Amino acid sequence: MMELNMLTFIPLICLKKSTMEADISLKYLIPQSFASSLFMISIIMSTFSPHSKVLASMALLMKAGSVPMHTWFPAVMYSINMLAGFILMTWQKIVPLFLLSVPQLSFTPLILMSVLMSALWGSIAGLNQTNIISMLTFSSIAHLSWLISASLLSIKALSLYLTSYALTLLPILLSLNISNMKLHKMISCETMQKHLKITIMLNLLSLAGLPPLAMFSNKIMIIYLMSKTVMMFTLVFMLMSTAISLYFYIIVVFSAMFDSSKSLSLTNKVTLPKLICILSTLFQFFPLFLGMCPLP
Repeated sequence: MMELNMLTFIPLICLKKSTMEADISLKYLIPQSFASSLFMISIIMSTFSPHSKVLASMALLMKAGSVPMHTWFPAVMYSINMLAGFILMTWQKIVPLFLLSVPQLSFTPLILMSVLMSALWGSIAGLNQTNIISMLTFSSIAHLSWLISASLLSIKALSLYLTSYALTLLPILLSLNISNMKLHKMISCETMQKHLKITIMLNLLSLAGLPPLAMFSNKIMIIYLMSKTVMMFTLVFMLMSTAISLYFYIIVVFSAMFDSSKSLSLTNKVTLPKLICILSTLFQFFPLFLGMCPLP
């Protein structure tokens, strides 16, 4: 399944068949192939070596783009189209995350260290970014720490968090796919539809974990599960990273709200169907309508 994902993803990178896209596909293919080889070696070694778990964990963390095996992930994300970027940040992580939930691999020191490092590095590196794609890339690494934690604790929690993350990310990337402008400039344009502005800003704040939006509710669910395990130390650093992420997302939203460039106009009209915007907004407040956070 992992190899099928890898092979079907490469054509999405090479839509224009340019030299640069061929270079990007190699940046993706080489680490993924290395991780697959490592995973196969760990399966062969599992019958006679206790160290096979470490190799398997390394392979799956590399495939998911988790720190410290993450260097290929930003390099690929900077140069691919929005559709491929969305798939790389969501769909491509499903198989590695579900394999990490296997009891033999759960709660190994390597995985716990990777969760801690991903949370801190994803949020701190995001502070230095001015481009929204770079910001979303490092935010994805920070969210991966929550996804890995969820995979160790509950499959239902993992499914809920990954689904919420995908639905929150989708409207933002759809808008960026239409316009080549920086996101905060795009939101500040007078020609942009008001309902689309509200949708994008709500989704950005939800990615930051601002209450009472959907991603905050999912994080509360994982905090509740982690508080009953040995991951309390890791949880403290994950909460610190969430606070840092909230800071730089709020800066983006506020700079967009108070930007004085009213004369700016969009080269491409950025429009999304109102139904998508309404459904996306309702989804962000869905946990509030329930009056509770979803618990598995």
